[in-house]
Amino acid sequence: MKSLQYKKRSIPVVDILRILAIAAVICFFVFPVLWLALTSLKTKIQMFTLPPRLLFKPTLENFRYIFSTMPISRWTLNSISISLGTMALSLLLGVPAGFAFSRLKFKGIHLLLMFILLTRALPPVIIVLPFRVLMHSLGIFGTRTAVILLDTVYNAAFTAWLMSGVFESIPVDLEEAAIIDGCTPIQAFWRIALPLSKPGLVTCTLFTFIFSWNDFLFALTLTSPPTATLPLGMLSTFGQLSVGWTNMAAMGVFAVFPVVLLSLILQKHYISGLTFGGIK
Repeated sequence: MKSLQYKKRSIPVVDILRILAIAAVICFFVFPVLWLALTSLKTKIQMFTLPPRLLFKPTLENFRYIFSTMPISRWTLNSISISLGTMALSLLLGVPAGFAFSRLKFKGIHLLLMFILLTRALPPVIIVLPFRVLMHSLGIFGTRTAVILLDTVYNAAFTAWLMSGVFESIPVDLEEAAIIDGCTPIQAFWRIALPLSKPGLVTCTLFTFIFSWNDFLFALTLTSPPTATLPLGMLSTFGQLSVGWTNMAAMGVFAVFPVVLLSLILQKHYISGLTFGGIK
């Protein structure tokens, strides 16, 4: 019998460095979330133990406390209502605007798109006070509608910018063929362009929902106690003499879980949506 000789494959140093770099980046982003989850399962004594212990007896007392003493259901309902309202209004305004930018060609269109995107670069504190005065004048201050309108100012601009690149990747010939077959321009948009832009739509849907779900400043400035959201509810863990860090961590886990779950479910679609217009 002939002896079989196997050649050991050596891994290039570049690949090893690349793997280590990727692992470091993953740990950098995952570690805070892991630490938050561990803190939510600790008692106050365990939390302040030095050095910190990774192995301990977990407890659900923090979750029992926040659900029994705080209006978590009301805060959650407010957050869901504001996030869904912002998402729907941003898509309603941003998707047709993005389609128009992708089909209408005129001088300065790219500069206009960049100007629209720069609205997201504005510090929120600059526009929140004028909007507070405006909402008072309209009689909707302290309502969820006020937060939805202000969140839409930011998210609709992002939606229009992203969807313009998505629609540019869709051949115009498909819409022209549909119009020749008897469709109106609106029908061609609804039946041809919109279904083909599904990855971009999912991306915009997810991002606008997350941006609104995590909003703190706008909700703090424009809501009242009955319309407070989950991020504002975390302020309830602050006492006059101490801060309930473990209770805050439990609320943080509860607030993060729906967004993480939604992101994992839609991961395939929004990753393709982010790169949809990148290759032509």
